[in-house]
Amino acid sequence: PLLRLWRAAVRVGEELGRVVRPEEEGSMLRGFYSCLTERAHRRLGGESVTLLLLQPSPSVRASGAAASDAFALGDFEAGFSQRALGRLRALEAKGIALTPPVLEKLGIPAPGSGHPRADGGRAAGAHVEELTSLVDGHIELSEPLAAAGRSPPIDPTQSLTRIGVGSTKLRPTASSAAMRAVTRALRLELASAADPVACEPTQRIRADACISVLQQPDTTPVSLGEQVALLSAATDGLLDEAVHTRDAAATDQLLRDLLAAVSAAAPELLPKVSRSGELTEAQAAELRGHTREFLAREEGQTG
Repeated sequence: PLLRLWRAAVRVGEELGRVVRPEEEGSMLRGFYSCLTERAHRRLGGESVTLLLLQPSPSVRASGAAASDAFALGDFEAGFSQRALGRLRALEAKGIALTPPVLEKLGIPAPGSGHPRADGGRAAGAHVEELTSLVDGHIELSEPLAAAGRSPPIDPTQSLTRIGVGSTKLRPTASSAAMRAVTRALRLELASAADPVACEPTQRIRADACISVLQQPDTTPVSLGEQVALLSAATDGLLDEAVHTRDAAATDQLLRDLLAAVSAAAPELLPKVSRSGELTEAQAAELRGHTREFLAREEGQTG
């Protein structure tokens, strides 16, 4: 609705002879969103405010007549970066067809999508860019991930937060120390695994394990301690084989059983992590030990 309001205002301005030039629209759009966020802030008497602002992102998929089962390298000439073209040439040299699923894995929009990183130009995504520049964090919900059944379809490589549970008045921190301890290289690992050209099979398996613990089809809140337990198991590589040999439903049950087993073996471990926001070396070692014991039992039962 806000984007439609902005576009309607631009049309009215043009009818009155006030044409918004392309070089002006970015700063004007930023001012428009700034007024909305400041108004919400004032309505709460100047206190801290959390806003949920939903904005549509440009689709990475071609639509209408531009849609195709596979694209030729020549289709990518207009608007695409040299980096994207280089990756596409490498795929073509290996005989890999440039199909929509391959492009989605690479994060390259399809020709004819109108995406700002393709043939749509910067204006196609200006509203998202200006809004995210104002706020202290944003989450990107990915169209391809939703189509693949990810729930919620959050793309962690494109999402960002600058303040959060680890913040203090003197030192803003985007996350707790416990969360940082188990996610140091997570964004890089996921980004690397998204490239089918350079990605090693072991990277793909590790990324799949990490993605599995980021899914939350059940909307029941997950405590910080439980999140840390699952992410620790994934980033340490303990879930690689278990997730690789199971489908989505079996993996979901495995993770539930893992949390139950850790809680049964050490009832105070995860609550302590949740309360303190810290994960000591001793706690991390204990957590890995309980995880290994559980997975060994699972392997024995399934073997």
